[in-house]
Amino acid sequence: MNRHAFIILALIGLTALAGCVGFGRNACDLLPGQAACARPSLSASTPGPQVAASQFFGDAGASDYERRFLALLAHNQLGAMDRANGTGPFGRNRRDVQNGDFQATYSTLQQLAGPLAKAHLPPANGGIGEGHFDGRWRVSRQTLYIDAAARPSAPKIFDFSGLQARSIEIVVRQAGEQPAEIEATCDSALAIRTAGVSRTIAAGTAFRFRLAGEDDTVSLFPSDSLNRCTARIRSSLVPAGAPLTIRREETADPALASFDSRYERCPIPDSAGLDALERAFYASRWLSQTCALPIGEPRLLRKSRDGFNAKVEALMGAPLSDAAIDKGDPELPLDFSRAPRLKLIYLSSLEFKADFSGRVIERLIRHHAALGTKVRILITDVLEREKDDAMLHRLAAEFPNVELQEYRWRADHGAPIDEQISQMHKTHHIKMLATLAVGPARSRVIIGGRNIHDGFLFHSPIDLSRYPDLQQYGKTDGFSLNYYSNWSDFDIEFADQATVETLAAHLSTIWLRDADTNLARPFSIPVRGDGRPRGNARHFISVPYEDDHALEDYFVELVDAARQHIQIVNPYLNLTPSLAQAFDRALARGVKIDIVGRIDLKGDIGGKFLTALNKLFVEKYGDSINIREFKAPDVVLHSKIMMIDERLVAISSVNLNNRSFFHDSENGMMVLDPAFYARMKPIYDDYLAHSNPVSSNVTIPWAYRLLFDGAWVRQAF
Repeated sequence: MNRHAFIILALIGLTALAGCVGFGRNACDLLPGQAACARPSLSASTPGPQVAASQFFGDAGASDYERRFLALLAHNQLGAMDRANGTGPFGRNRRDVQNGDFQATYSTLQQLAGPLAKAHLPPANGGIGEGHFDGRWRVSRQTLYIDAAARPSAPKIFDFSGLQARSIEIVVRQAGEQPAEIEATCDSALAIRTAGVSRTIAAGTAFRFRLAGEDDTVSLFPSDSLNRCTARIRSSLVPAGAPLTIRREETADPALASFDSRYERCPIPDSAGLDALERAFYASRWLSQTCALPIGEPRLLRKSRDGFNAKVEALMGAPLSDAAIDKGDPELPLDFSRAPRLKLIYLSSLEFKADFSGRVIERLIRHHAALGTKVRILITDVLEREKDDAMLHRLAAEFPNVELQEYRWRADHGAPIDEQISQMHKTHHIKMLATLAVGPARSRVIIGGRNIHDGFLFHSPIDLSRYPDLQQYGKTDGFSLNYYSNWSDFDIEFADQATVETLAAHLSTIWLRDADTNLARPFSIPVRGDGRPRGNARHFISVPYEDDHALEDYFVELVDAARQHIQIVNPYLNLTPSLAQAFDRALARGVKIDIVGRIDLKGDIGGKFLTALNKLFVEKYGDSINIREFKAPDVVLHSKIMMIDERLVAISSVNLNNRSFFHDSENGMMVLDPAFYARMKPIYDDYLAHSNPVSSNVTIPWAYRLLFDGAWVRQAF
């Protein structure tokens, strides 16, 4: 495809992608200078294409990286058009839609999305190494938390990101109960929306607005040329006002913008010289992956205190003593004399709880925030309780350089009932703490299965009743966010600077995702190499509902590549149909499969349902797979490890259930190295030593059998 043809296709096919989802037409009309500000409808009445491809890809034209990204965007938009019009998988034949513009747009999007029909991407020409993407494609939406009751401190700075953004919204949200008056001036125009009414503010014109109380919000929409606003926050408690600067991040910190826009060009070895497992490992796919990098000597974090202290040490420079942890005092003295000087902290977790673990980590982050460190925290909104929110919102309000994203997925208009329901249970399940230090020897990245929750540190709930702002857990079984279990888990820590930077830059693609769809740009593209494998470890990030379930395809391919032995540690055994078929094929060709699981998941959210699903797995595979139940007293297995043919090891957040492959974002490290397997084997053996054989003779109530006959119900678990 030549450059001209590419631009024409982008011109036609991306019309429906342009616009201000969640921006509001009033604000768009007030700021005509913002890229692609008028969004056409996704219905059959979509008007003719009017959007230039350069709005998405700048002047770079039809690079191989952009073609790959465009295919993902087009695939995503096809799904949105089908939902809006009830076509395709939603019942209606698209050819029955009597609208020429709809048909033309749909056909063009199909052409652009065509490459997704193949699981692997063919290598492109061109050099290996690092690239940078600056196309404008996403909706940027950030939250600025305001607490009028906070004491005045040093001048505060909040950075908003317009990087790769076609529209920008800053949601100003009150974190406390005290009303606040905010007055400001900006160096260029912006729109402001309060109570559903929008107005334009000219450059240099003072404006003010009021936040009446807790969770009250006002939205700001900076124009493309706006770089800085100076503001003052006033209240009855702070009548003089506290100063606040709002800056465009990519202008104020171009080095961070370069870091955030990074992608990799991965050399692909000649497949003719590789076996099936090597081909699966080195292949480039629609799953977002790093290039292969050397595994080095990472630290393996099997014990719960080692896992927690690795995070503490990354932030404080030294671990907590056993005696300090035993006391369970979240306000214990913390010694920062050996703390590293950090430039950037990423903390991504399913949960960040207001308990001992969460309060200690919050205090460590608070120390670095006070020194001006950029902090990015990403958690799942639906699992946060009132005290968790209060702790994190207070942190972000006191230190605007601490940016908080609370993930929530929203179904498209017209989506079927199962997708509407999935809004309540789709979660952000990527686990990573990355600390980028001024002194590179002090940088760290930790990935695995642990969340910020006392259940990963203490055998039973500790008494926090003297701290009313913290959670006091109960012992529950069923659907409760006050659940508590002691989890046995596993993490891995890297200290190599290049690895830390690569994994953190990879996470930036999730941080800078599209705010409306959660679509993230890919991190790498394959290019022709010299035929030799490079590196033996790759990090992946999965957003299954946006990357066409690429993680499921990857795991199926890995199981199909096994020739001798698959060893698994995983608590959730609810295979997707494709994975079940891959397991069946492996067993048929004589592959031995061993699983250490936890069949009884009492203590987990919905433990009875999860236990029934695990029993269905045991019933089917108990006579052909060596299934063992982890039986450490009162401890629930939570580790996610898979090892194949004593050569490949996967350490990840991925559960062997439908949720991980259909609903939840995930991440992990794949390592193809017999020496690393040898390091992991004693850890696997330790899990074996704490497990017992499982009989295939299980009892499953008929109600559960009937319930899980529905595919979408199984996918929810």
